[in-house]
Amino acid sequence: MDVGLVITRIIHVVSGSFWVGAAIYLAVLLEPRIRSTSTDLERQLLNRTSKLNSLWITSASIITIVTGFALVSITPGRNMSDLGSGGWGTMILVGLIASVSAFLVSGWAGAFAAKLRRGLESGDASKAQLASYRKGLSMLGYANAVLVVIAVSTMATARYA
Repeated sequence: MDVGLVITRIIHVVSGSFWVGAAIYLAVLLEPRIRSTSTDLERQLLNRTSKLNSLWITSASIITIVTGFALVSITPGRNMSDLGSGGWGTMILVGLIASVSAFLVSGWAGAFAAKLRRGLESGDASKAQLASYRKGLSMLGYANAVLVVIAVSTMATARYA
């Protein structure tokens, strides 16, 4: 048994599970609830959670992507040249593209969350601006959740492709 491969795979699966779970939780449960509260409570919740969420989710996504590349490199009989060729390589490539896209979308959502938080704190943002930030954050949150589900689905089924 290759202990390095096993440890890398465990780290990949655990960090990926956290990333996917957090993305779905934020998009489907937390963000809609925060939006349905008062403006003052929304501001308080964003102040308490957005920076922490960003740190943990960004860290999990980076660990997942880095260990994913490592797994492609150290899995017996597989390497980077397999990406995009054959069933396994195509599924892994689609998952990789979805993962990197989710990472970028998550960063964009973080920027919207920061704008919303600053707009609520300062009181300078108009209602239309705040609504725009909320709508953008919501759409990006759902897009992120869909992308991480696609990534997990394609990579989980790659061994059977």
